[in-house]
Amino acid sequence: VLWYAGILAFRSTFAIKYFQEAHGLSLDVAGQMVSFVFFAAIFSTPLLGWLCDRTGRFSGMLALGSLMLPAAFLAMHLTGLDVRVGTVLIGLSYSLVPAALWPLASRLVSPNRFGTAIGVMWVLQNAGIATSNLAAGWLNDVAGASAANPDGYGPMMWFFFISSFLGFLFAVALWRHSPGRIDQVS
Repeated sequence: VLWYAGILAFRSTFAIKYFQEAHGLSLDVAGQMVSFVFFAAIFSTPLLGWLCDRTGRFSGMLALGSLMLPAAFLAMHLTGLDVRVGTVLIGLSYSLVPAALWPLASRLVSPNRFGTAIGVMWVLQNAGIATSNLAAGWLNDVAGASAANPDGYGPMMWFFFISSFLGFLFAVALWRHSPGRIDQVS
């Protein structure tokens, strides 16, 4: 939930305006930057899905993919790196997390409850995304985020970083808690 709340709220709602106002990009270039998320995913998703299947290390891959998202937010907000670096990291995370997460659900939930489990996962995911959108918008309003005040985007970026970092910590906890049971290649 924390990972999806960070990645989808930022990418879907705030990325283009953030790139324009905090990084001074034109609308066209900002849109291209968001496209890098999908271009990275197009090429990496089949490979990373295959890697998850091949190694059977779903929880470890989930932790690795979850780590890429807070790293992306830090790269975009705190460094002078080109925003493409952050968007490619988001794209790789966008590929690896679902490639590991959704197969994990089938390993953790009995087959006769799998549909319900997926339904509950989707409800929680969408509730997290909706809440994250509201929180990030409120933070931008309170901080006066705009082209005239690009520093006003700081609280939103820290919110996305903290949310995604907590998602990473939960992924690590899952990985450490039961690696033998969920990471066996069947």
